[in-house]
Amino acid sequence: MVLEKGDFVKINYTGRIKDGEVFDTTIEEVAKEHGIYDPRVRFKAQAIVIGAGHVIPGLDEALVGMEVGEKRVIEVPPEKGFGLRDPSKVKVVPLREFKKQGLKPYPGMRIEAEGKVGRVQSVSGGRVLVDFNSELAGKTLVYEVNVEEKINKLEEKIRLLLERHFPYADPNEHEIRCEDGRAIITLSDAVKLRSDAFIAKHLVAKEIFEYLDGINEVEFQEIFKKPEEKKEEKVEEKKQEKKKAKPKRRRRKKSS
Repeated sequence: MVLEKGDFVKINYTGRIKDGEVFDTTIEEVAKEHGIYDPRVRFKAQAIVIGAGHVIPGLDEALVGMEVGEKRVIEVPPEKGFGLRDPSKVKVVPLREFKKQGLKPYPGMRIEAEGKVGRVQSVSGGRVLVDFNSELAGKTLVYEVNVEEKINKLEEKIRLLLERHFPYADPNEHEIRCEDGRAIITLSDAVKLRSDAFIAKHLVAKEIFEYLDGINEVEFQEIFKKPEEKKEEKVEEKKQEKKKAKPKRRRRKKSS
């Protein structure tokens, strides 16, 4: 089963800087071993569409021609990874701008400005040098990748896209039905109250139209169900009702 552009797959991988440290992995044990474990991250095979730009270009291109179950070590040059270093992305920021926000900059400090993440390189003479290049820019990378699974069923391909755009939700809790060129999707309860869900829905629909033939309409349904009461609570309520309904026995007055 040779993989092609447009295939829906799940892959496990570990990325490291050539002759250097591991910086990313989908495998929990590897993350713990190399000191990059984060309890907030779900370590599992990553769901992607080959050629959709879901991973860096060098890794994306290398998946074409691989087979399910195959493992491969891929070397990715900077221009197909996180790009070459761009000197124009190194900015001088006046120290007073940091002081206005109550910040004391130091080398290695990460900052965010205008939606970009940078690192402080140096602080001297009221000037702060900030590098907005990716930390991996200019680096040759090595990926160990394993193709775990290829998704073929239409509904499961949609579930894969939902998994990408709603990573905090259990993908198996979404209900998906395809009929007459329509995809009818009921998202899990975990999605309903998220402020970013509206944009994610548009992105899911866009990718469904782009990568899945035969789907011309996407409908998102929201169903709110009354939560079932726990059995223990019902039993306790019945006990309380019986107590209230039980008539009190009157005491007899003693005869004098």
